[in-house]
Amino acid sequence: MGKKRAEVDSKYQWDLTKIYKTEQEFEEDFKRVENLLFDISSYKGRLTSSASVLKEALDLLFEILRLEEKVSVFAYMKNDEDTSNTKSQERKGKVEQLDTSVSEAISFFDPELLQTDYEKILTYEKENSSLEEYHFVLEQIFRDQKHTLEESQEKLLSRLGNALSFSDKTASYLRNTDLRFQDIQDEKGNKVELTNGNYTKYMKSGERRVRREAFESLYQGYASFKNTFASTYNGHVTKCSELAHLRKFEHTIDMYLHSSHVPYTVYQTLIDTVHEHLDTLFSYYELKREVLNLDELHLYDLYADLIKGSNKSYSYEEAKELVLSSLSVLGEDYIQNISRAFDESWIDVFENEGKRSGAYSWGCYDSNPYILLNYQGTLDDVSTLAHELGHSMHSLYSKQNNPYPIANYKIFVAEVASTVNELLFYNYLLNHTQDKEEKLTILNEMMDLFKSTIYRQTMFAEFEKEIFDSYEKGTILTHKNVSDLYYSLNKTYFGDKVIVDEPIRFEWMRIPHFYTPFYVYQYATGLSAACYIAQNILNGDQKFIENYKNFLKTGGRDYPINELKIAGVDITDKKVIESALSTFQKTIEEFKSLYYS
Repeated sequence: MGKKRAEVDSKYQWDLTKIYKTEQEFEEDFKRVENLLFDISSYKGRLTSSASVLKEALDLLFEILRLEEKVSVFAYMKNDEDTSNTKSQERKGKVEQLDTSVSEAISFFDPELLQTDYEKILTYEKENSSLEEYHFVLEQIFRDQKHTLEESQEKLLSRLGNALSFSDKTASYLRNTDLRFQDIQDEKGNKVELTNGNYTKYMKSGERRVRREAFESLYQGYASFKNTFASTYNGHVTKCSELAHLRKFEHTIDMYLHSSHVPYTVYQTLIDTVHEHLDTLFSYYELKREVLNLDELHLYDLYADLIKGSNKSYSYEEAKELVLSSLSVLGEDYIQNISRAFDESWIDVFENEGKRSGAYSWGCYDSNPYILLNYQGTLDDVSTLAHELGHSMHSLYSKQNNPYPIANYKIFVAEVASTVNELLFYNYLLNHTQDKEEKLTILNEMMDLFKSTIYRQTMFAEFEKEIFDSYEKGTILTHKNVSDLYYSLNKTYFGDKVIVDEPIRFEWMRIPHFYTPFYVYQYATGLSAACYIAQNILNGDQKFIENYKNFLKTGGRDYPINELKIAGVDITDKKVIESALSTFQKTIEEFKSLYYS
């Protein structure tokens, strides 16, 4: 058993008292949000009656949202410290109910606003200069004018939100609760239960028989529910497509790209550019086959480690120094801000009983950008620290340089700063270690990053596009149609360097991201942008570094594609994707040179 929360040294815990010192303070803000909901309702029917009334209503709206965010972040993060704590569970439950109340109370706002001509709003901005701070907020709302329904319809869709999510929930229960797999034998011949959770462990086994058994057992299990999964996914696709048509989008993908103002050409250019450079991926698979000393490479061999990996362990203090040193290239102000994370107790470092697994960076406009870790001392843990600090710095710079309504950056750019940090960390370690095994481990991690984040996520993105295109042309999404498409894409992305085993046709059933439509492509564009930025930073171009930090300061004041241009990245240009794929090829060559030396 791990340590209890109280047994972890406080210097390794985040300090949430900087949000609320006492439970009473939390309760006071909670009550204030509830009371403000009555006030916001008084603007219903007169929202755009004058410039001053509109300003008052917007001020109140964002006061509610800002306060709601603060109580929510506190409640969720306290629960993540120890999910078994009943007090934290109750607090989180209260906040979930509050979130629903807020959503319903403000549901009139956008539909009523959009009944007004935009020219009238622009006139109000001229009449009342204080409205100018909401200019971009209003511009984004009016971009949705032709896609927003009447108030009663919007309220109905809001109330149906939970019911419309049942396809996702059912698929999740199938994957995580009801689905069972045939037992396999581990490396010692012991019978073990295969689960979604331990599948990766056995796919990394050094014994091929174990990998093959795990692969076949997993997909036999999914195949046994093929009609049910096809039904849940068909329900999801139908829901998304119907909502898009209700909101007057020509294609479903347009609705999901619309919120970030990302043109369809970005999505298609990613797919086309990756197709043009599949030979780089094929060379990686050929390297893997050679190093593993196999006559032929099967899909169940792909997760086997190329090398045993460095057994080096890093204390948290060592991790801190490595991260600070690796990011010093970004300048003194950046390092001073990162040092605050360590000095001001932003980071919850070690695992304890009941603590949420994984890692994240989170906070609100009125708090520090906190970080949750479950630090074990591996190279991956140090890399994760650098990664999450990238998120925190992006959040810090954003809120320091923008008022609340435009402080939050879009998901499209959310992984850029974190991945830049990760790449800078890997580069630093490669240049500051003489240990061959450590270098090979880092290069292997980097190759896997490119393979899984650019190529695999792009294959997922292409699958989604083809599924929705087929549905909108009238194709019935049977398990055979969906599985045949998925298998065909695997054949394309693995080429003739890998034996594409038949069971992989059922893999789409286990990918939860397919229930968050047209999301995964952003992993690939994010890494590509980050790689382009990191390369220029490492070239020592001080002007570029300053431009990058200016990008971090933009928050949500502009559309993400425009914000990236501040950092010198035109994501609409295929050269950004090509630059990342070129780095992948160089990493492969560096690994080969070192491995065979």
